[in-house]
Amino acid sequence: MRADSNRRATGFSLVEMLLAIFILGIGVISISALFPAGIALQRQANDDVVGPIVAKNALATIRSKLSQEDFGSFQDFLGPFANVDYLAPGIAGTFRTSGGTVLPHVKGDWCWMRPGFLFDPNNNGTIDVFSAAYTRQQYGLQPFPPTAFKATEITGGVQFSTDGFLYGLPYNPRKYPLFTLTPSNAAQLDVVSQRMIEPAVTFTQAERSYPQGAANYAGSTPSQNAPQYHWDCMFRRNGGRVQVAVFVYRVTPPGGESRGYTVGRIDTALLGTAPAGTVDATQQTPPIPMVYYAPNPGAANSWPNRAISPDEIPGTGPASPFGAGKTWDDWMAPGQVWIDNHANVHEVLRGRLVAGATGSAQPNQGPVKLQRPIPIMPRSPVHGVAPTVSVNNSPQSFNAFIGAIWFVPNTDRFGNVITPVYATVEEL
Repeated sequence: MRADSNRRATGFSLVEMLLAIFILGIGVISISALFPAGIALQRQANDDVVGPIVAKNALATIRSKLSQEDFGSFQDFLGPFANVDYLAPGIAGTFRTSGGTVLPHVKGDWCWMRPGFLFDPNNNGTIDVFSAAYTRQQYGLQPFPPTAFKATEITGGVQFSTDGFLYGLPYNPRKYPLFTLTPSNAAQLDVVSQRMIEPAVTFTQAERSYPQGAANYAGSTPSQNAPQYHWDCMFRRNGGRVQVAVFVYRVTPPGGESRGYTVGRIDTALLGTAPAGTVDATQQTPPIPMVYYAPNPGAANSWPNRAISPDEIPGTGPASPFGAGKTWDDWMAPGQVWIDNHANVHEVLRGRLVAGATGSAQPNQGPVKLQRPIPIMPRSPVHGVAPTVSVNNSPQSFNAFIGAIWFVPNTDRFGNVITPVYATVEEL
């Protein structure tokens, strides 16, 4: 008999192996759960670094084509109304609250206005600062110009002569004297001549991307070098000086693959139900940024209601109406960035993702809470008259409340996910 014949066989049993695999699996699963959170934090950190850089590049690009002297006032185009101190109700650039109250502006000033957009195949996604494609190229076509390939802030136009309309931001007519000509002569000018005497200032989709590279902007063609960050802007004139607001956002195409991106027209199916009194949005209005009118200043649901909290938005609790994935309610999403009518930048700290129910314990069901309290702006008299509202029989300045916010929608008609990254306001 061999000496080692009775020696016990060495090794692991099947049960021991299964138990070891089970324990190892628990550890691997626990560790892998950290990766999505790590990726999200890394992306957030990248956004925090890149966002301000993109905004600075955007401002430099804008200033390379525009200056204070390029802008005018609506009084420049209103003929017999040129000497009025306040713009008449309904004239573009006059801020109107959701309840219809008109906030006067100092003569020559106007509230935030968005550039026009071009959507024709040759200029897809290009912004047209003064909506020159309406005002110039469609001059004399009544009552409204064709809208097949364009979107503008003032779809109806501001009439300033028998058949002359201004469809966007007011430019300086003394620097660009196209409309000092008679309508018949102006209409007969060729496009090249018109561009020499009227501001056709545009920024292509490629110019509004970061990093700028060999990306395809057809809206769907894959590109390995497609930029992730894009920006859009709007302008206002306050105290006689023009300010520019820049929104920076990151675009994630459907499926996450690298693709070129182009701003698309407003998809009315994505809008949802428009809040009472807000500016209606159609395919003929600029898609980015969107504007949302806050409730009447001085009312119980004003933004903010300081008796409750200066950093919470009234009327956004779990029982309030909310359309998940709808553009009109995208301003309530976590991480959203707003710019209000006072040029303040706000960021949503606690937002809403799905419609909540009364008593919901989910923190994203509201109320919407901001990173910082809403500031009270100094009173700004207009020719000695400070616009006020009555709150508890005590006059309150309109500046104590947010009247409107501008924001970037979270999705578009192409299925892209749009993530707000950064917003800033500077003098041009």
